[in-house]
Amino acid sequence: MSSFQLLIELGGWFLFVIWAVMVGIPSLWFIGRSLKRMSDRVPEPDSWPTVSVVVPARDEGHKIEAGLKSLLASDYPSLEVIALDDRSRDETGAIMDRLANDARLNVIHITELPHGWLGKNHALQIGQQRSTGEWILFTDGDVVYQRDTIRRSVRYAVATGLDHLPMYPSIESEGIFEAAFVAAFGVIFAAGTQPWLVPTRWMRAYAGVGAFNLVRRSALERANGFEPIRLDILDDVKLGKMLKQTGSKAEVLRSGDAIRIRWQQSAWACITGLEKNAFASANYSIRELLVICGVTCAVFCGPLAGTLFAGNARTGYVAAAVLSHMLFGFSAQLFGHSFWLFPMLVPAGLAFVFAFLRSGWITLRQGGVRWRDTFYPLELLRRNIYQ
Repeated sequence: MSSFQLLIELGGWFLFVIWAVMVGIPSLWFIGRSLKRMSDRVPEPDSWPTVSVVVPARDEGHKIEAGLKSLLASDYPSLEVIALDDRSRDETGAIMDRLANDARLNVIHITELPHGWLGKNHALQIGQQRSTGEWILFTDGDVVYQRDTIRRSVRYAVATGLDHLPMYPSIESEGIFEAAFVAAFGVIFAAGTQPWLVPTRWMRAYAGVGAFNLVRRSALERANGFEPIRLDILDDVKLGKMLKQTGSKAEVLRSGDAIRIRWQQSAWACITGLEKNAFASANYSIRELLVICGVTCAVFCGPLAGTLFAGNARTGYVAAAVLSHMLFGFSAQLFGHSFWLFPMLVPAGLAFVFAFLRSGWITLRQGGVRWRDTFYPLELLRRNIYQ
């Protein structure tokens, strides 16, 4: 084998190691990290702390009722729900008001957005300020809860001394392409956050999940609430970063069936749904965006390409192709989809790259981000990235 062929061969084994470490470790770690399994291992607290659930929503009339009803059906003994109607133009606010015959539900109608805030971040800040609980659960209006989800979450957080418990939801989908894209998003998110490192002191290991961020009030106040991230579009992830930097103890679980969400209504909607977030995750940097897309293409497509075209130097690529497809299927199954999605690895990875490039192109073309009917100039967003 020539030096060039050896170099090609080593490239295949390098991809194998990337998949084994970056995806294999978090996938194996998540096997036993479901809420039900972990909460069953710890005792109940002597007394249950009050929990305030903060639910910001805008124009979610088709989903908000199911989400709020599932929260109000909770068996948690000391609960308040704060629903924030953030300038909705549909029936969202009216549905909230109708459900407010339950004394645990407090509805707040936001009619104006103050200068210097993103709409959702402002709603979260208002929810925090109006809440009274020792713990605050930040969630989305389209998340559906099982009766015991909050009780199990608080039980685990209190018993283990946590300040922050983000939890990955079970994402429902219809059709193979939508399910494959959701699975790819989960793989990339897990590889990027390395959740098994979140409980350590390593500052680069943090996580936040918009569907479920349970936070101890004292920890959030120590971090100055949402003020530091008032103009950061990645509010959920940056909440995790902010809490980690201010000394909070965190851990990540997967929900299993404890919380469910239909992220988008189709595969194309999943791609367009990343329009405001994808470029933000690259810090609005063209260079970072191209690096993310290049690495994703290499990692998702490289093993199969090498298997097909590397000739006698393809051994490492074959191993990487088998491992990557198996891990993709396993990760999909772990989060509520089918293992038999594994052949969709390459198309899903390419769709993810397209979503990122599309987000960057649209943001640059229009000079900013339009979110909840408010336009935020790109330079303003760049100046206010939470570091």
